[in-house]
Amino acid sequence: MKKGIIKDYIRKNELDIDEIINNYTNYVEKIISNMSNAINESDKEEIVLDIFFILWKNQNKLDYNKSLSPYVAGITRNVVKDYFKKKKIHYDISDFENSLYYENNDYELLENMEEIKKIENKLNKMKAIDIKIFEDFYYNSKSIEDIAKELSITRYNVSTRLYRIKRKLRKD
Repeated sequence: MKKGIIKDYIRKNELDIDEIINNYTNYVEKIISNMSNAINESDKEEIVLDIFFILWKNQNKLDYNKSLSPYVAGITRNVVKDYFKKKKIHYDISDFENSLYYENNDYELLENMEEIKKIENKLNKMKAIDIKIFEDFYYNSKSIEDIAKELSITRYNVSTRLYRIKRKLRKD
C-alpha cells in the first residue's frame, strides 16, 4: 500500500478518492477484520464504501500535511462501532479499550480535528520508538506481540510504553 500525506492525493483541488480507494481498501479491510469477524462480506463492503464516502465528504476538514492513514483508521473504527450499534450486536467494551478517540456522535473523529491536532503535536515530541509503537498499535492495528517481534523488544516493554504514551497524551 502506498502510504502518503494527504496532499499527495489532491487532484484539481479535491481528494482523488479513486486512488485512495485503490491504496487503502486492503488496509481498511484488515482493520475491520481485526475488530470483528462477525461482519458478513456484504456488510463489510458497505462499511468500506461508507468509510471512503465519509473521507471524501469531510475532505475540507483534513490537514493536508498529515498522513492519511490515521484518518482512515479512525474513520474505520468509528464506522464499525456504529455498525455494531445499529445491528444491536453486543460487544465487550474491552475490545475497544485501545481506541484513542471517544465517540459522542457518528464519525466524531472528523468533527474533533482540534483534539487530533493536539494529540499529533504531543506525539511529535516523543521518542521515535514510542511514535512507532503508537502508530503500529493504533493506526496499523498491529498486535503487541507483532510490534515486540518487529522491534526486538519484549511484549511487556511494548505494553508499558503504550501505557505511558496514553498517559502522556491525556495530560494537558
